[in-house]
Amino acid sequence: MHNNTNDTLQGLQVMVTRPADQAEELQQLIRDAGGTPRAFPLLEIRQSPDLQQLAGIFNHLDHFQLAIFVSPNAVRYGLELIHAHGGLPLEMRSATVGRGSAELFQRLAGFAVDHCPESDFSSEGLLAHPALQDVRGQRILIFRGQSGRETLAEGLRARGAEVRYMPVYQRLPANCDGERLAAALGGGEIDVITLTSGEALDHLFELVDPALLQSLPFVVINPRLARRLEQRGVQGDIHLSPEASDAGILAALKQMRHA
Repeated sequence: MHNNTNDTLQGLQVMVTRPADQAEELQQLIRDAGGTPRAFPLLEIRQSPDLQQLAGIFNHLDHFQLAIFVSPNAVRYGLELIHAHGGLPLEMRSATVGRGSAELFQRLAGFAVDHCPESDFSSEGLLAHPALQDVRGQRILIFRGQSGRETLAEGLRARGAEVRYMPVYQRLPANCDGERLAAALGGGEIDVITLTSGEALDHLFELVDPALLQSLPFVVINPRLARRLEQRGVQGDIHLSPEASDAGILAALKQMRHA
């Protein structure tokens, strides 16, 4: 007999597209809520191949006043390299764009991040933070993947900061079985698809006939992904998670299920 308080996703088959080594937490949350996770990792995350070019910066971190981490992967790979070069200097402040990144930072660094948005977990939200209003003359490092939005760096440079990117990881298309995925989509084995990055979205539409995706609902972590799905012709409902985290995705799935 099921406990009804836990069965808010009872019977719902959720496609989880996170990288295989980062998907278990979300899958467990879905199971605990009574749903069935269907794992189809669309990306894999690896350390950047360009680290040699960054070695000079890692050896002189004390020249910088602020380190910004744009994602949990930026925290994970960035702190690994920072620790290999002696750790964060005592005077260097830290910031994250999202709450999940802040929680991971505290777990891996052993102390709390200095700055994180209260609610708007985005580049715009961090730029609105009081601590980042007066950055004239400051040297700032942005830890991220090999590509990303320019909003944060452009905003800080406009305020007079000197900004350097630290591309510490790369996202690569995972070796996902397109035929198996198409069969699952066509056979009714997937009720909703979760997406957490534009690269994953692009890979999904390359793997299978877009017609299989047009009428399904999606849960995404930011409005940019929602717009990209609409541009791809998706007709199903697109649900936005309240924050870019596994807990946020779960909340959106529950809201979708009980709307």
